[in-house]
Amino acid sequence: MLRFSSISTSFPRAVLALAAAGACVLAATTLQAGPQRGHQRDKKAAMQQDLLPHKDVISPKVMERDYANMRVTPYNDPKFYFEVAVPRTFDNQPVQVTRKELAEDNKSPLPMAEFRPNGDKTVLIEARYVRVPERVSLDRFMQVYVEQSGFQFVKRQRGDYNGRQVEDALLRIESPSLGKTLTRVTVSRRGDLVFLIAGSCREQDYAKWKQAFAVAALSFSPTGK
Repeated sequence: MLRFSSISTSFPRAVLALAAAGACVLAATTLQAGPQRGHQRDKKAAMQQDLLPHKDVISPKVMERDYANMRVTPYNDPKFYFEVAVPRTFDNQPVQVTRKELAEDNKSPLPMAEFRPNGDKTVLIEARYVRVPERVSLDRFMQVYVEQSGFQFVKRQRGDYNGRQVEDALLRIESPSLGKTLTRVTVSRRGDLVFLIAGSCREQDYAKWKQAFAVAALSFSPTGK
């Protein structure tokens, strides 16, 4: 049985090497969906796009002006290298991972990087990874993760983001410190490594931050080196 701890709603901290560069342009995305009647399909697509934006999320001009492409090598280990675009107003937060945790990276998702607006502890974009047998599908991983973490599905979709096959979901949870919180979690894999890119905020603020969360989800590229 898969067992994972939740993406932190208290927003833990850690250490990493991070460099900001110019903005990147998001690759086109494609949703996979079964056949439906035209009206129902259009209505569902509009709702998905509103809650989990994935098409025409941002113009190239705004992307270049407001976002920075972060190049990150967690744990000083090139195989975990990734890039992600986050708002230029976000700061990287130190994260802490012990050697023991790295040696037992099949137990729970480990933090790779965390970004938040300067002085605002209610918003977070974070990247994590966990080692999962390749026989476990992303769909199954997402289902187990949500069930064991105490989240509730609001919406979910499957797609191809920046060349990655992903499971993408908007989740709700009640946080003791923040109240109702929404988290957009997008999971993808490379071999037996499952990567999570997540954006969290208070539910009442989601409309303000959903573009930034979408940009992170679509631009995340855990290619390794």
